[in-house]
Amino acid sequence: MDMMQFPLRFDSTGIQKLKEGTEEYYSQLLSIALLTEPMTHPFTPQFGANDPAFRNIDKGLFVLTCARFVPEVKITSLTNEFDDSSGESKVSFSFQIQTQ
Repeated sequence: MDMMQFPLRFDSTGIQKLKEGTEEYYSQLLSIALLTEPMTHPFTPQFGANDPAFRNIDKGLFVLTCARFVPEVKITSLTNEFDDSSGESKVSFSFQIQTQ
């Protein structure tokens, strides 16, 4: 199933969507997992990651969450850096799409 692209963009057919199975699709899906606090969704309370503004990302927990909810990808790296000058926490990740 295709997914709406965020931020929302429009083309001649309406809202642009990301094609399922593409790198951009999974990148957005994993980004959503990083931006979602656990216990936010009542039907999937384990989905998400702890807000890196208040504590470091638990790499093991994020990998387990991805394995459970997005088994088509394997997380290959995850970094969490704090920028003292801007006060921002920057999280970046890499992944590999598993072939069947």
